[in-house]
Amino acid sequence: MQISSLRRLLDTPPAPYAPSGPAGSAARRTALRARVERLARVEPAHREVRVTASTVTVRDGLRREDLTLASPARGAFRAVLLSPENSSSETSTEGEPTPLPGVLVLGGKNARLDHLTGATPPDHPDRDIAARLARAGFTTLALDHGIGGGLDPDRLAGRDEGALLAHAFALTGHSLLGALTGDALGALEVLRAHPLADAGRTGLFGHSLGAAVALHTALLTDRPLPLCAAAHLGSYPALYGRLLTGFEGAALPGVLEHADLPDLYAALAPAPLQLQYGTRDPYLETADARAAAESVRRAYEEAGAPEPDVLELPMGHGTHPVHAAEFFARELAGAPAHPAPVPAQRVRFTVAERRTVLERVDGALASGVLTQGPLVARFEELTRDWTGTPGTAVASGSAALEIALRTIGVAGRTVLVPVNTFFATAAAAVRAGGRARFVDVELDGLGMDPDALRTALERWPDTAAVVPVHIGGILSPALDGVLAACAEHGIPVLEDAAHAFGSTLGERPAGSLGRFGAFSFFPTKVALSGEGGLLTSAAPGDLEDVRRWRDHGKSAQGSTLHDRPGGNWRLSELHAALGTVDLERFARTLSARRSLAAHYDTLLKDVPSLRPHPVPPEAGSNYYKYLAHLDGPVDRDTLKSRLRERHGVRLAGEVYDHLLCDHPYFRDATGPGELFPRGRWFARHHIALPLYPSLTHEEQIRVVSALRCELS
Repeated sequence: MQISSLRRLLDTPPAPYAPSGPAGSAARRTALRARVERLARVEPAHREVRVTASTVTVRDGLRREDLTLASPARGAFRAVLLSPENSSSETSTEGEPTPLPGVLVLGGKNARLDHLTGATPPDHPDRDIAARLARAGFTTLALDHGIGGGLDPDRLAGRDEGALLAHAFALTGHSLLGALTGDALGALEVLRAHPLADAGRTGLFGHSLGAAVALHTALLTDRPLPLCAAAHLGSYPALYGRLLTGFEGAALPGVLEHADLPDLYAALAPAPLQLQYGTRDPYLETADARAAAESVRRAYEEAGAPEPDVLELPMGHGTHPVHAAEFFARELAGAPAHPAPVPAQRVRFTVAERRTVLERVDGALASGVLTQGPLVARFEELTRDWTGTPGTAVASGSAALEIALRTIGVAGRTVLVPVNTFFATAAAAVRAGGRARFVDVELDGLGMDPDALRTALERWPDTAAVVPVHIGGILSPALDGVLAACAEHGIPVLEDAAHAFGSTLGERPAGSLGRFGAFSFFPTKVALSGEGGLLTSAAPGDLEDVRRWRDHGKSAQGSTLHDRPGGNWRLSELHAALGTVDLERFARTLSARRSLAAHYDTLLKDVPSLRPHPVPPEAGSNYYKYLAHLDGPVDRDTLKSRLRERHGVRLAGEVYDHLLCDHPYFRDATGPGELFPRGRWFARHHIALPLYPSLTHEEQIRVVSALRCELS
């Protein structure tokens, strides 16, 4: 009997879903949320819900707004927004309606919208929860799940419509719960945007199936939201194995490989949580629900979060509306909740992109080719669209620099680098056997100063290579002067383009102006592969040398003979799997970064003591960093601390806060009288604002408002 196989699977505990640590640890909560997002497969189109029709009526003290919502994923569906009648007449000092705390209401599988909202007498005494919450002083938005009445009853032949839908979704690799969660996420944004709802004070209510939808919606939101979940508690093995009461659409396929239902609630910490369950509920088992609630309590305690409100009530498969209203009144009282922090950096892949990465990794694992295979070749091919020059993939940007300098042959000679750059630029010269010496920068394009370079070339006549750096993604127009000076002396140029993938100078892409161009695909860069680098060159012989250096100096591919002291500088297929997916979306990435930078330009025009760094018109920056200069007696460290602690805004890292000559390792590499005034001024006075493709305009406004507050 297959029931034996099912019981064995249900009795297998969930696999660890995160790094070791207590169940309430932030790392475990974050990891579980990511797995839920992947299993739910809620794509951006699900969240793009808009109002297409609206009809307002007033009845029995409630303002009712019948809405037709539409999303690219689902099409049209119904919703009803309720608020106290007098909320539309009460106005603020600006003459606008006073917004109330908002609650998204998600009913059970058999709930009908008119029952939830009180338009028709409820079929169960507590079904009209949306109306009850509205009478208690909230603006509520209730959704029609769309899993009843959509199929021909004759064709259904008595079968459950929701179960059929759940099975049909499963055939496509999706889930009914994921689709419902997508609707709820989009509707939540509709509620937040409504003038009668306070966007900063919103909560989620769900009953039965609706509680499962509300739970997963809360797991996928960008900020902690109060959640009241009724009649949805226990363990998946009990609900789906022993009791056989679990509905197919109330759980994600494969979720039990990672976590049980109590783990999902625990992952909400520190969000306020109320769990209601009835001792007479025929769909639950009291002992199982009680054990699940205790597990959630322990996880919240380990997370240092306020204890969840767990209510074991003498009721059936229902809701206690009074307790729900009291919970939301308590948790949504007072000033709007502080929005989620604005991080300095945020790497984000959509669910579809993550699945593509996983499929490519799986393909590599199935083939057994884990390094220097077809994915690496594809990665190299995709980069050429942005470098205009053939490239060879290597393990890191640092490896790319060192290989180029070894190919040039700098051992025992001087390598000139800007005094303002990352440690790896100069360290690569040392590892290649050379001596790093420093050149001051110019402040327009933040590149190597051509006049300072000419002075350095006279001082260091044994110079073997010059390494200009494209700081912050800007190709400085002064680079032409650097190239000319090097050409006069017959010195090869290695572009450190770690910041500049996709940047240009006129029509010339970064990495195409010198003999070599070295790129980094570290996670903080504009294009990423986790760990990885690229070395470009127009000379086929140079690229062949790079391929030999990166593979332990083998004299030919597949050979067991070595003709140089190469290293393990290969890029793995697993990193290339990530890198190819990121490169395939890079046009959108670059467009988003440039659009966000233009928005900052507008927002920052009247901020005191702050000047955005003007990008030279010839330079097509990728805006790896959005740079600005602090004027006057502004202490940068104090400003960053206040932005973080008072406003939840973290600035990005500087480029750079210490000159190379100030690092202990390079203290002896600076000659007498070398002060580097321009590099030192820039290092002390600039800041970098958060900028990444998933940054929203709302977050940009918060960043600039925080700066204006602290600098005024």
